[in-house]
Amino acid sequence: MTTTSSTTSSTAATTATTSTSSTTSSNASIGQSILSSTNANGAGIDTASLITNLTAAQKSALEDPITTKQTANTAQISSLGTITSDLNTLSNYYQSLTQGATLQTQPNSSDTSVMTVAAVAGTPIGSLSQSVTVNALAQAQSLKSSTYASGQTFDTGTLTLTTGSGSPITINVDSSNNTLAGIAQAINGKNAGVTANVVTGSDGSQTLVLKGKTGAANSFTIASSDTSGQSGTSLSSLAYDGTSSSGLTQTLAAQDASITVDGVTVSRSSNTFSDVIPGVSMTLVQTGTVNLSSTRPNDAITGAVTDFVSAYNTLLGDINTATAAATSSASAGPLRGNSALRQLKNQLAQLTTTALNASGTVRTLSQLGVKTGQDGTLSLDTSTLSTILTSYPDDVESMFVTSQSSSSSKVLITSTSGAAASGVYQVSGLAPATNGGNASGTINGIPMSASSWNLTAVTGQNANGLTLQILSGTPTSATITINQGLGGALQALVSAMTKTVSGKPVGAIATLSASLATSTTTLADAMTKAEAQLTTYHDQLVTKFTQMNTLVSGYKSTAAYLTQQVDLWTKSSD
Repeated sequence: MTTTSSTTSSTAATTATTSTSSTTSSNASIGQSILSSTNANGAGIDTASLITNLTAAQKSALEDPITTKQTANTAQISSLGTITSDLNTLSNYYQSLTQGATLQTQPNSSDTSVMTVAAVAGTPIGSLSQSVTVNALAQAQSLKSSTYASGQTFDTGTLTLTTGSGSPITINVDSSNNTLAGIAQAINGKNAGVTANVVTGSDGSQTLVLKGKTGAANSFTIASSDTSGQSGTSLSSLAYDGTSSSGLTQTLAAQDASITVDGVTVSRSSNTFSDVIPGVSMTLVQTGTVNLSSTRPNDAITGAVTDFVSAYNTLLGDINTATAAATSSASAGPLRGNSALRQLKNQLAQLTTTALNASGTVRTLSQLGVKTGQDGTLSLDTSTLSTILTSYPDDVESMFVTSQSSSSSKVLITSTSGAAASGVYQVSGLAPATNGGNASGTINGIPMSASSWNLTAVTGQNANGLTLQILSGTPTSATITINQGLGGALQALVSAMTKTVSGKPVGAIATLSASLATSTTTLADAMTKAEAQLTTYHDQLVTKFTQMNTLVSGYKSTAAYLTQQVDLWTKSSD
C-alpha cells in the first residue's frame, strides 16, 4: 500500500530489528519452557504447560508482525492528524479575520448619536473624508382603530389589503374570526408585509394597530365590504383609504430615509445605507450632520503577519518531525518519504511569493518583509513591514481581503470566493446558451470549458478554479477581478489537498488519509483472522495431547500388568 511504503527503509529496518530481537528472545524463553515441560519431575509430560507455551509461540509468530504494522499505522494517522489540524487552524484563522473585516480600514463617525458606521467585509475603504447629512429617517406607516370593548364583534365580509404597487390581498372575515383578535390573526396569516396587533388598555378596552415596512413604497390601504343584511359594527371602521375620514387613523406615514453625501442626496427605504460609500455601512439614528474619517488597521495587520509566521513555522515543524530521517538516537518519522507531505511542503513554500491581491505595487508576503530561511522557516522583518504599511497602505490591506467582482451583472462568478488566483481577467466572446446548447467565451484569449450556462477556466490557466454563469443579455466582454487574499490562498491550498469528488479522495492529504483508514481496517481484519487461527491451533493441541495422554495411560496400565505378571512368574519359578 502506498501509505505504508512511504515510511523509509531505515524506519522499517529499525522496527523489524527490534521486533525480531524481541520475538527471538520471547521464543527462546518459550522454548526453554517447553523443554522444562517435557521433563517435569523427571518423568511424564506436563501437557497443560506444553500447550500454553506452544500456543504462545504461535501467537508471537502470527500476531507480532501485525501488531508492529498497527503501531506504525497508528503513528502515521496521529502525525497526519496533527498536521491537518495545524493547517485547518491556520486557514480558519485568516478566514475569520477576513469575514469580520478585522484587517480592513475602519470608518469613524464624528457623532454616533446621528449615525453609526461599520466596515463592509471584503470591500476596501481606503482614506475616508466625507460629510454626511441625515435629512430624514425611514419610517413605517402605522394605523390604529378606535377603542372597542373586549370581545367586540364586527360584521362579516372582507377586508382588502393593498401594499404599494402590489396586488390586493383579500382577508375573509366570518363568524369564526370577526373580533379584533381574529382579524389581526387573519391579517398576519397573509404575510403581506403588514403586522397586526391588538393593544389592550388599562381599562380592558382594545385597539387594533397595523404597521407596515419602512419606506414610502410600503405604504398600504385597506378596503372593506360587509356581507349584506347586517347591522352590527361595520368592517368599514377598520378600513383606510388614505384620507382622514377613514375608519382607521394614521399615526405615522411611510417614509424613505434621506441622506446627503458631499452635496449628493440619496434615498433608501431603510435606515441602513451600505451601497453609497464603498466599504462603509451607515446606520441612521436621527437627523443631523456627521463627518466620516477612517483608521488604518496597521497594528492588526502587523499582528496577523506575525501570527502567520508563527503558525506557519509550527506547521512546518510538525511536517519535518513526521518526515525526519532516522538518526543514531531516534527512529525515522512515521511519514518519512511520504509524497503527500512533500507536496504540501512545496505548496506552503510558495505562499510567500503568491500574489494575494488583484493588482498593485505590493502583492506578496515576501514584499512585506516575510523571509524564508535556509531551513524553510519564516521570519518577519518588522521594519520592512512598517515601511510598506506607511507607503502602500491600500495594497497591503487588499492582501488580507478576499473578494471577487464582475463588471457585468449578466456575468456571475459562481466559484467560491478565493478559489481562483488573484488577478484581473478579461472575458470576451461571451454568448449565452441557446436552444439547449452551451454558453461560450474566452478568458485572457483562451477558450473556457462550457456546460449549459456555465463557463470554467481550463486547467493550466492562472484563473484555475474560476467558474462563471452567463445570463441572457450578457455583453460580449467583461472584466473579472479576483482578490484572493491570504485567507483565500490558504483555503484554496487546504481545499486542493483535501479535495474529494463524489465521495472519493482526490487531494493528496485526502488520499493519504483514506489509505491509512484502509490500512487500519485491513490490519484489524488480519488480526481477527490470526486470533481465529490461534484458537484453532490451541484447540488442535488440546485434542492431540488428550489423545496422547489416553494412549500413554493405556500403555502404562499394560506395562504395569505385564510387570506384575513377570514378577509372579519369577516368584513361581523360585
